[in-house]
Amino acid sequence: MKTQATLMLAAAALLPAAACAQSSAVTIYGSIDGGVRYQTNVDAAGSGLLSTASGNYYPNRLGFRGKEDLGNGLNAHFQLESGFNTKTGALDNTNNVLFNRTAAVGLGGAWGSIDLGRQYTVAFRTEKFLDPFNHNYTSIVPLSSGAGTSLPAAAKTAGLTASSNSGTRFNNDIQYTGTFGGLTLRAEYAPGEVAGDTGKGTARGAAFSYTGSRLLAAGAYIRKKTPTGFTNNVFVAGGGFKLGSMTVKGGMSRERQDTAAAGTYQNETRFGGVSYQVNRPVEVTAAVYRSDYDSAAGAGRRQLFLLGATYAFSKRTNLYAEFDVNRYDGALIPASQQTSQRGMSLGVMHLF
Repeated sequence: MKTQATLMLAAAALLPAAACAQSSAVTIYGSIDGGVRYQTNVDAAGSGLLSTASGNYYPNRLGFRGKEDLGNGLNAHFQLESGFNTKTGALDNTNNVLFNRTAAVGLGGAWGSIDLGRQYTVAFRTEKFLDPFNHNYTSIVPLSSGAGTSLPAAAKTAGLTASSNSGTRFNNDIQYTGTFGGLTLRAEYAPGEVAGDTGKGTARGAAFSYTGSRLLAAGAYIRKKTPTGFTNNVFVAGGGFKLGSMTVKGGMSRERQDTAAAGTYQNETRFGGVSYQVNRPVEVTAAVYRSDYDSAAGAGRRQLFLLGATYAFSKRTNLYAEFDVNRYDGALIPASQQTSQRGMSLGVMHLF
């Protein structure tokens, strides 16, 4: 008995040491971006507006990322990320959601990872991969949140998004990601959590992206049901190539929203551009984005021409400047009733 007790005490003493031997780490990270922006024709009188800008080049964020080695190639990980406004310090969403950008936890290994929570959709990730500006200038470019594209109220109420990608994030999302060489595969399912109906409010999607020595390619498909049971379909596809210091990307995204009596609303965005690394600190990018809206009640178009340059002081800090021109037609003419706008921005972004 004495020998057994001694062995049990020794084993108990070793348990904390074994737990400590497993590696785990939590990283605090984020970004802060501030600058100034001037835009013409912001109202019906044709007035210009000079304002300070928050997260103009890269959205502000504060996040926590953790990972624990569970042994045998398995890990547990999580990510919590909040957005904030540089000008006021307030949360950057009107609903006051603390971790509005990401709140997810999962398991991973050589086979990939499965994550659960509020996450970027597979279509959003695909658009980001194909975007010549890599989803910078999200307050200007329509691909991320549909910024600058004013859809008719009826289309938005029905469920159509101005970004033509079915939304930036899904709540309740279960997402798989696996990377095998240059190929990345993604799949997701977000339950609608509608009592008595497992179909309403759900979203299902699949995507891939490929990065080769020169060629790039990606595609995604999402099928979503609104809480009232109407179908929303999204298709994203595109590609590009790298040649020395130059990278060319292009693609299109199309979203269709069914309705009970108004037919089908559709929003399609085509985009393309080129970025060039002039030298180690300086990069210049130019791109065109065209959004085409269509419905039984009418159609509209928005065209955006964007030219931007960055100067990297370091890996974490850069100075940026951009010039943009918007042209509107038909149902996509904004509330200002102006058919064209010009804008300029200048600012600094710091990662930490």
